[in-house]
Amino acid sequence: MKYLLFLNRFNLDINKLKNKIILLDKSSLFLDEGKNIIVETKLNIEKLSGFQEISKLVVLFNDWKDFSFKTIKEDCLKLCKDKEIKNYFIETHFHNKVPISARSIYKHINPYLKYEGVLFQENSSLIYIEFKKIDSKLNYRISYSNSLNNSNILKIDMSKFIAVLENPNLVSEVSDFLRLCWIFKIQLHIITKDKINFEKILKKAKEETKGIEYDKFKLIISDSLPKDYLLVGFSKHSDKNEKDMKNLILKDKKIALIFGDDKFGLSQETRDKLDYCFRLTPEGKKPLRASHALSYILGFYTAYNLD
Repeated sequence: MKYLLFLNRFNLDINKLKNKIILLDKSSLFLDEGKNIIVETKLNIEKLSGFQEISKLVVLFNDWKDFSFKTIKEDCLKLCKDKEIKNYFIETHFHNKVPISARSIYKHINPYLKYEGVLFQENSSLIYIEFKKIDSKLNYRISYSNSLNNSNILKIDMSKFIAVLENPNLVSEVSDFLRLCWIFKIQLHIITKDKINFEKILKKAKEETKGIEYDKFKLIISDSLPKDYLLVGFSKHSDKNEKDMKNLILKDKKIALIFGDDKFGLSQETRDKLDYCFRLTPEGKKPLRASHALSYILGFYTAYNLD
């Protein structure tokens, strides 16, 4: 079977990875494709997924062929029928700049498959479609995976929480919060009375956090605290610590985790509106940065929700 391997970004020697695979299957054949590798091997997905050098892998369904919307739809349907795929989602990759977009691909494929009873569903079987110019002609290649290659990923529901950041002034702190909230799938609520200036900061922060699907990201910009949540803030001046916090965050309550900016912390006005306030870590002089504190709290909550 032929696999397209996506490699992790840490410093690695591709030849060492190839040797590891050959140790398990001496018949393995390799083809380097830029940052990725194609390997033809008898090893299954479970074996290959065990290598830390590999971040993700997909099975090649067809080789490069001339692009047309008609043939790409037909090939996707053939893939779903051959591999008994009932639900799918699509990822695209463009090796060159071409006059089509991922959105146009979705608009052609999704209705076509839906008519045949194959439905779009996130976190289901992956159809991975690449586009590349070969001899000045646009070609495409389809791969697939019935496994998301993340069976060892811990799944903790964080939907009871939202993160609130008051008056951020630094691009770095906004980008850190964007990244954390995207990773943990929680809403980010920004409090600011200067929306015009914040929009400039947000634009730069988004440029630093490529890979986040902002059309799916839950971001609210407001000049007031959220309603219908327990308002929980954090300050080195509080007389309550993690022991007290544990009893609160493990309850079945909707909680807003509220942080001030890295320079000034929470405003006095916001402190007076909090339902609870806690200090974090044994350090009293140098508190955590807001994004570090959010990571600490979510990790704390995760630890107490492990089976």
